[in-house]
Amino acid sequence: MRYLLYGIVQQNLTGRFPELGLTALGAHGLAAVLSPAEGLGSEPSVSTLLAYEKVVESIHAGHPVIPMRYGCVMESESAVIRLLEEHHKEYEALLDRLPGMTAMGIRILWPARAAVPPGSPSSLGAAYLASLRIRYASVSALAPEETQFADQIMGWLSGCSAEQRQEVSPSHQGHLASLYFLVPKAQVERFQKDARQIAPPTGVKVLISGPWPPYNFVAPSGIFHGTAGAQSNPT
Repeated sequence: MRYLLYGIVQQNLTGRFPELGLTALGAHGLAAVLSPAEGLGSEPSVSTLLAYEKVVESIHAGHPVIPMRYGCVMESESAVIRLLEEHHKEYEALLDRLPGMTAMGIRILWPARAAVPPGSPSSLGAAYLASLRIRYASVSALAPEETQFADQIMGWLSGCSAEQRQEVSPSHQGHLASLYFLVPKAQVERFQKDARQIAPPTGVKVLISGPWPPYNFVAPSGIFHGTAGAQSNPT
């Protein structure tokens, strides 16, 4: 039987999830939280994804969990046991970081930069190519003023977060930076209060989200990197 994997928890939690319609298969001090994956489609609907996320959030609400994004499919119980056996030290180390923790996020959207730089060719074709270069150049890097603002936010919120991550991606509206914070659950209200005091520059949008399971603070191997018996289509 194939199984959809929701997350990895401590083995002493193997009997805790029947109300969610899940089973937990334990080995090596850990347990994989699963549901049957027979009939699972390759293109999930929005409602399917939302239901999956709700289940992961329910697990996270009561227990430390290494959350998996939708699409981690194990081909058999033996594949699950092998996964836990081969990576139990790594998973144990991740779980040691997570008790009492949750994730908060801040997205910063800077408006698109000028489409045609001064002195560029005036033809429509040249202007279009120039706009594409500006849009896609240095996708992984922020402009100095953008970096400074993101760093200020991360410094401002460092007192109520244990770890921080940053991702930068393109957006049709401009530059998008996603800041992630691993926050003690007891500090969530303080985090939200401090985050609401952020004063963005003119034209810059800031969106606060969370609390969420700590997807961005766990990168378990053996799931997204080719372990035998595991398939993934992460959202």
